[in-house]
Amino acid sequence: MADPRTVSCVIVVALAARAAWGAGPCEESRAQTGLALAAREGGLEIAAVDAGSAAAESGLHTGDALVQVNAALPRSCADYARAVRDAREGKKALLLLVRRPAGTVPLALGPATWEREVATAPPPPPPEAPSVRALVATPAPVAPEARVSLDELERELRALAPADRAPGQLADYSHRLLRLHRQVEALAARHVTGAGVADGLRTVLRYFDAAEVAWAADEAVRERERRPRHVPSSEAEGAPFFADSEAALTIEEFPFLRSAVSRDPRPGLVGESSGLWRPLQARALLWEHGREELERLTSWLGRAGQ
Repeated sequence: MADPRTVSCVIVVALAARAAWGAGPCEESRAQTGLALAAREGGLEIAAVDAGSAAAESGLHTGDALVQVNAALPRSCADYARAVRDAREGKKALLLLVRRPAGTVPLALGPATWEREVATAPPPPPPEAPSVRALVATPAPVAPEARVSLDELERELRALAPADRAPGQLADYSHRLLRLHRQVEALAARHVTGAGVADGLRTVLRYFDAAEVAWAADEAVRERERRPRHVPSSEAEGAPFFADSEAALTIEEFPFLRSAVSRDPRPGLVGESSGLWRPLQARALLWEHGREELERLTSWLGRAGQ
């Protein structure tokens, strides 16, 4: 039988390695060096080399493994940051030893590194959820014969997830949602509305589609835990998700869902550790925003019918 102390030691070492491997980028003094590193299993690796920087001029490449920086043998971002700060404060060169498939290569960033700043591109604008805002700024082309069909679609969309009562069953919701998609496509195929009207309806439906994904995630947890159907789920209850899952794509498409995420998926020593989100909170947010988009669209269509 294994010694408990040995087992504990192995667990601690594994957890420490896992934490280091999943750590964020090391960007100490990147404005001067143009260099970013990332913790990887076994040490540090060059994650980014900014164009025109001291790091680029010295010959550093993305993917180089960092073996030594000045007198330090860095095993973590903290080790690297200390060595860089020492060099910066002493206005000294930064001597790097990196390992590549062809062998170990010595490189240097001279003392003038600390007198320069790398120009960085402005951050991209924050992502936005799909919206009909741009669409409703233009006149809505609606033929008179399409008015009845549009009114019916609006009523069914409102009834899909009313704010004043609890939702029914997921299977019924999915069936009604599929029927609405078919009605929108049939309306578009008849060419009795402009393309923008169908696009606006599709945009609204994307919110209700995403709510279906969230609802299904909660149902999967309910089935796994064998929770009785009459016991309601709480918006605070979590469900796992992975980086390439439908849940992750939904969260990416609707940035306001970040408030429903407890943690993101991250790589581990063996495979990927799951993220955690609150699907019923996400569903409520999606329905709320979906109803807002529907109000914008129906107001626009109402003006077109006057």
